[in-house]
Amino acid sequence: MFFYNFEAFTSPCELHIGIADKTLSDAVAHTIYKNAKRLENEYGFFKSSSQLYALNHRTQNRQVVSNELARFIQLSLFYNDKTDGAFDIAVAGTLKEASFSSTLQEYNKKIDKLLPFASSSHIKINANEVTFSNNFTKIDLGGLVKEYAVDESILMLKNAGVSSALVNFGGDLSAYGTFNSSLWCVGVQNPEILEQNLCEVTLSENALCTSGHSKRFYQIERERKSHIISTKPKYYSQISVTGPTATDAGVWSTALLVNPKLIPPSHIKIVHSVL
Repeated sequence: MFFYNFEAFTSPCELHIGIADKTLSDAVAHTIYKNAKRLENEYGFFKSSSQLYALNHRTQNRQVVSNELARFIQLSLFYNDKTDGAFDIAVAGTLKEASFSSTLQEYNKKIDKLLPFASSSHIKINANEVTFSNNFTKIDLGGLVKEYAVDESILMLKNAGVSSALVNFGGDLSAYGTFNSSLWCVGVQNPEILEQNLCEVTLSENALCTSGHSKRFYQIERERKSHIISTKPKYYSQISVTGPTATDAGVWSTALLVNPKLIPPSHIKIVHSVL
């Protein structure tokens, strides 16, 4: 078993690769790293050279985008429909401007101004052509691209002939095969006591994703604002779910954090939640 760590998507990432050939292990690990950095650079919200930045800072509301970005937007709109709007790439993207406010008064004023435009209903896509109904709606793929990168990494590992592996990108995990002849066992961290696990989850050919408000946030005056921007009151402070892919599990963990009344599909399992 070979272990690698690096940073991507502003998160610590790690690979556990079960293969006897270190040369092959190093090669596939490097390919995974390059792909993760590519996705980060292409779709980073604040990266001025990214495709996403260009789309959000458009001069016209009808834009032709790459095949990959079109797939991300189509997939996001699909999940928006399946989660009754709880997973919405336009909410975080549009309201993110308010996070730069220096006072709560300024923050609330910006929220009030942007809220009517913070909805995927303002986005239409036909093949590679994306149309916005206004100049204000922006999109943030932060809840999708990292998880997609995990799933792509698993495919790369399988295609390279690796029989057992675990991929962890900032707490979004997927695993297959075994570790020391047992299923992979991972802990869900206590957000209040980082050295403590709230529970342990076994993984085999599936993914575990956790969404929460505790680790990534910004502060305006005395109020802490979560990186998960929602127009609904908070209920869970953290929720962990398993699913067949990291993309699926990641979307549903975010959606359930936003709207705990949602009933997830049968292939999504809530393994732990913190109020």
